[in-house]
Amino acid sequence: MNLSNVTGIILAGGKSRRMGTEKGLLKLGDKHMVEFAIEVLRKVCDQILIIENSNAYHFLGYPVFPDIFPNSGPMGGIYTGLVNSKNNLNLVLSCDMPFIKPELLADLIKNSETKDIVVPWHGGHKFEPMCALYHKNAKAVFLKFMQENNFKIPDTFEQLKTHPFLINKSLPYFSSELFFNVNSKEEFAVLQKRIG
Repeated sequence: MNLSNVTGIILAGGKSRRMGTEKGLLKLGDKHMVEFAIEVLRKVCDQILIIENSNAYHFLGYPVFPDIFPNSGPMGGIYTGLVNSKNNLNLVLSCDMPFIKPELLADLIKNSETKDIVVPWHGGHKFEPMCALYHKNAKAVFLKFMQENNFKIPDTFEQLKTHPFLINKSLPYFSSELFFNVNSKEEFAVLQKRIG
């Protein structure tokens, strides 16, 4: 299913306050959590970048870039990825979402024509900006928001050509845990039991 001219940007995120350690380097079975992100992105991307402010991920063999604007959260990580990407289309994925399906990522790409952002949407104000497609065109708006100390990604949607991609049970790859992510030791314990 490889779709060329798409970059995968993994947000490794550093040491989570609640986890107290690098989430992406936690082991699930015989793999680090970040390797689930690498595996799914490799199926649809021809370049993979990791955004992280340490040397902890260099062993994986992919380019690692620190935040251009430190302490700017996921928006700063995405901005850094867009600056360093060789492609206009960029799939952003947090390192702690092991159940993302390549079919979902392919659907985001297919809906990207003339759009700056294609973001999974559950209805209402429920978006998944940590698993979304961002065009390089989003870079300038992200920079403007960060300069104004607004780091809320959904706030940029109205200023960019955004396509909310509806997530519902009609999708062949739908699962209630599709966007499951890990924010605490308790959630990681649940995940360990699920994956082993």
